[in-house]
Amino acid sequence: MKLYYWPRTRAFTSLWMMEEVGQPYDIVYVDIGASDHPSESYRRINPMGKLAGFQDGDCAMGETAAILLYVADKFPATGLAPAIGDPRRGRFLQWLMFPATTMEPVMTEKRLGLKPNTSQSGWGDYDRAMSALEAAYRPGPWLFGPQFTAADLYVASHLHYGMQFGMIDKRAAFLDIAARATARPAFERASEIEAREAAKL
Repeated sequence: MKLYYWPRTRAFTSLWMMEEVGQPYDIVYVDIGASDHPSESYRRINPMGKLAGFQDGDCAMGETAAILLYVADKFPATGLAPAIGDPRRGRFLQWLMFPATTMEPVMTEKRLGLKPNTSQSGWGDYDRAMSALEAAYRPGPWLFGPQFTAADLYVASHLHYGMQFGMIDKRAAFLDIAARATARPAFERASEIEAREAAKL
């Protein structure tokens, strides 16, 4: 498996996921500041030319949710995704897609001070999205009780980032989710890799 990565980018979430599964992988560095980025060869990995990118043999993809889902399904013993046929699978997929489809847009609207069109926008609005997310974590500790999944990882990654930069309110529930997720050994290992690579820039 290959993770296409550059420090201080959204590729960190996929890096964290690779550390969660604990299986061998290689980091392939993609300098997003290079004059020839995105190269044609990298577009064959991620057609958008964005990070992260992921490759496993003949399988290649971009999009964080897709990478997380692929890796979770490839290593079912990790418990990072309910199996196909598990009645929790549908809700898991909903929350796995939630950061990209809903959290990102409402965070952007909040940061820019844009007025939401809650009846027409697929993501609704900030209050609706964050209230739904907060409710989903009751009674907790994770979306599916004691089992930490790739959906928790992706949500926590957004909460951690969004609260740092004022795009998400520091609700007690969100602070707790982010704190527990970032205390995981895999997050700490990914952070060490990130710090080491960022220091080279």
